[in-house]
Amino acid sequence: MEQIFISYRKDDAAAEAWLLQAKLNDQLGGAFVFLDESGVAPGAHWPNRLHQALDSASAVLVVIGPNWLTASDEWARRRIDLQGDWVRLEIETSLNAGKHVIPVLTRGAAMPPAEYLPPSISELSSRQAMKLRDFHDVESIVNHLIGLLRDSAPDRAHGLYPRPAHDLPDVLSDEKINIALRDALRQWRVQRRPLDTESPGVQGPIAEQVGLYREYRFGSFEGAVAFMSSSVTGCNIMNHHPIWENIWRTVRIFLSTWDIDHRISDRDVQLAKYFERSYEDFPAADPAP
Repeated sequence: MEQIFISYRKDDAAAEAWLLQAKLNDQLGGAFVFLDESGVAPGAHWPNRLHQALDSASAVLVVIGPNWLTASDEWARRRIDLQGDWVRLEIETSLNAGKHVIPVLTRGAAMPPAEYLPPSISELSSRQAMKLRDFHDVESIVNHLIGLLRDSAPDRAHGLYPRPAHDLPDVLSDEKINIALRDALRQWRVQRRPLDTESPGVQGPIAEQVGLYREYRFGSFEGAVAFMSSSVTGCNIMNHHPIWENIWRTVRIFLSTWDIDHRISDRDVQLAKYFERSYEDFPAADPAP
């Protein structure tokens, strides 16, 4: 469930787009960032996957280099003028959906004037741009996005749990869960636990919750607590939160989607992947048994 979509032209600013993706992945985890080549699995239907990523994204970065506007096809037609141009479609979709669209100007590029853009995306010229000139600018862009997503994450109180989202996820099949456990989540397992039906916000006859479970070890109690604290921003941005506890040097995490009757959804899988990446790079991690 990507929260950030990066739009760019491969023959214009591919290196800068990949740099932004790498830095954002370092801070948020790969589950949060969509970049076409790394975000579309082999055999996936390209248009469907791009629309899916755009639908889920809260922010769209439009990376603009010196050849972004003038890039042409073999008949010398500007690509941006073609209705089937993917960059144009990405921007049209994002603007029409009211998403945070942020132009990123790199390698001396200037913001294209509205009159040089197709009418359907002329609004892009009025969006405040950010400049990408060096690694300090990369840090500024990443920090701005983290703050933007954190501030826009809804805070929906509903007893013990947040209010249900409008777009409820599907319950994952056993087959899809097993694929995730065999692939990126090999240290995780499915766990069933009794549900406290007396807790606020719990309704209906559901007697148990089913979720993904994993224990993480650290070199010290301070390291375990620091890991939990460092993961808060990612959880808030994804607007999905774990049931977790700390026992000395161990952090136990249970992930379940409460508004689909406490079953496992793709949100749990993506958040588990985020924890895996965070733990892999965490200095105080102690994976030894």
